[in-house]
Amino acid sequence: MRSKLNRVWAAGSPGPGESARATPTGRPVTLVLSLVTVLSWGVWIPLAQVVPGVPQRSRTLYATVGNVVLATVALVVGGGQVSFGWKEFWLPLAGGVVWTGGNYSAFRASETIGLARAAGSWTPLNIMVAFAWGALLFGELDSFSAARFALLGGALALVLVGVLLIVRSQDRGSEPGTAVPAAPAPSGTVAAARYRTGLLWAAAAGVLWGTYFVPAQWAKVPAEVGNFPLAIGILLGGLALALPAREPVRLSLRVSAVQVGAGALFGIGNLTLLALVARVGTGVGFTIAQLSLLVNASIGIWVFKVPKPGSRAARAALAGIVAAGVGGGIIGAMR
Repeated sequence: MRSKLNRVWAAGSPGPGESARATPTGRPVTLVLSLVTVLSWGVWIPLAQVVPGVPQRSRTLYATVGNVVLATVALVVGGGQVSFGWKEFWLPLAGGVVWTGGNYSAFRASETIGLARAAGSWTPLNIMVAFAWGALLFGELDSFSAARFALLGGALALVLVGVLLIVRSQDRGSEPGTAVPAAPAPSGTVAAARYRTGLLWAAAAGVLWGTYFVPAQWAKVPAEVGNFPLAIGILLGGLALALPAREPVRLSLRVSAVQVGAGALFGIGNLTLLALVARVGTGVGFTIAQLSLLVNASIGIWVFKVPKPGSRAARAALAGIVAAGVGGGIIGAMR
């Protein structure tokens, strides 16, 4: 018998050929899953970066530990059982390794061209890759009419415009030593080559992060079951990154708690994302998840003062938050 937690995730879940709208409880549950995903993913990166001086590979490793702890607790509380079939276990595990590769690519891109430019490059690509997988593997766009395609295109354009406004405002408002690192302005052959390298790392992050959750979705198992091997793969990827680098892995208790807590927040968002894409589709669900950038940008403005509240850059970021929020709301309502 399913546990109460399983029933909450499954409440109003669409059957074959149905949509979440067909169930009276569908929209409220979808809204809750969307909010939890956006808030968790919007907070975990600022929390992971709040303590200075920690090597990025170590941050990643401790976050993977927090994520796997959360995944284990969710599996036990949800009463799920792990199957070791290739589709139910090994493919999601490989997806976890893919996530870690995307995370490392994102860190490299941020170090090379700055977080704002890097995020502005990988976020739209994340969305496009997720929509491509949804169309190719799950036929999510097969039933769309011309009018719905036009509405989807307009909503996606709003999201992308909002993302670009946010990251460009962060770029203008960043200063060395702040929470959003400033990228050196490209000048000369070396700087141009560095910029191209950064864009390649950002492109890798966009493809990998837009792909990592697809195997767990393809397995068609409850979210807490598919998330467990995914978390194991993420942990293995984090170990493969951190241990050979010989960077300081042992952190103080306080710093460790912060990093593990950040990973648990990511894990909550990852868990609700899997439940969300099962309900609304890969492209729509992952687009909604990318609205976490709105939370991230808001924290940057009001907590880290990057850009400074009331400045022109901050106003541009707020305009981007509104545009992306409206576009994401339209996309969510379409399902």
